[in-house]
Amino acid sequence: MITVENLSFSYTKSPFISGMSFSVPEGEIFGFLGPSGAGKSTLQKILIGMLRTYQGSCLVNGIECKNRTKNFYENIGVDFEFSTMYEKLTARENLQFFSSLYEKKPRPIDELLETIGLEQDADKRVADYSKGMKSRLNFIKALLHDPALWNKYLLMSG
Repeated sequence: MITVENLSFSYTKSPFISGMSFSVPEGEIFGFLGPSGAGKSTLQKILIGMLRTYQGSCLVNGIECKNRTKNFYENIGVDFEFSTMYEKLTARENLQFFSSLYEKKPRPIDELLETIGLEQDADKRVADYSKGMKSRLNFIKALLHDPALWNKYLLMSG
């Protein structure tokens, strides 16, 4: 599912990530651990195609991340630490909108909402949600299109 070979990346002239190699087979759960500034978030940005100026090879689902096209996102789901929902829309409206961005048929919205215990709040504006409710809603947004690869993208500080 993920193959990284001799990956190097730098924000400046000195290397930030250097010579990294690993692979993650389909179905495996994989995590990044390390102190602040170790490159966890940078690596995640490379894996989801946000940073494309790396050296080496970084394949996700057989596609080189720096050469990705819009179809790249049809098979990955990303859950950001902070809500990426439209606050003025309801949960259902948000999920309907985000599912329209994919070519794949979405998973049933009501089933996803029920899975995370938000079926009773489906027609409530996201602005009125608690932080935990927003987090759960953001989680299922990443799974709407039934991606082959799902990434919990955490922006860590400190």
